[in-house]
Amino acid sequence: MPKSKVIFITATDTGVGKTVATLCLATILQARGHDVGIMKPVQCAGRDARFLKKALGIKDDLKWINPFYATEPLSPHLAFRRAGIKFDKRRLQDCLKKLCARHDIVFIEGAGGVMAPLTNRYYNADLIADVKAQVVIVARLGLGTINHTLLTINEVKRRGLTIKGLVFCQTKPGIKNLPQRTNPQEIEKLSGVRVLGIIPYLKPLNQRNILRRCQHLKFNV
Repeated sequence: MPKSKVIFITATDTGVGKTVATLCLATILQARGHDVGIMKPVQCAGRDARFLKKALGIKDDLKWINPFYATEPLSPHLAFRRAGIKFDKRRLQDCLKKLCARHDIVFIEGAGGVMAPLTNRYYNADLIADVKAQVVIVARLGLGTINHTLLTINEVKRRGLTIKGLVFCQTKPGIKNLPQRTNPQEIEKLSGVRVLGIIPYLKPLNQRNILRRCQHLKFNV
């Protein structure tokens, strides 16, 4: 694999703001002058790959960014089975090599969490290990996130993978309640993993607003 920095964005659950976090981190690094690429290697329904490509102004072929796509919003192993799609990690790695050859940093947005199965015997965690990526874990702010986040952290550590940090996303507008205000620091204390910051609810979701409201994120490559 070329010596580009590869960052894998994973999540504690579905709908926690993983795509928004990927966009924000990539936008911040672009503004600092980094050449950033993105990859959504596995996607089941939705337009996340197209959205990130357009929002970041990236010219790479969509087939490299998203080599595996199924139309049903299911776990990848099931969506691919139903669609007759064979997941091939060598094809994925070939696409990543092409992106790494063009960029200094490549963000990979995973499909689901670290234990989401891509096949019956191959998980996101296996993919992270194969591409030697550092991990950013995205979590929601609300009640229940301590359990979900600690379970994810423990599994990533158990597998010997490197955690770069935690990002929390405020997915709904409004004043944060007590769990939302205190969970990030409590999780940091319990896990020993650094919190990179909290992404506020963003509307509009554009470069100007991201740079105005997310420069506090403690993310360096």
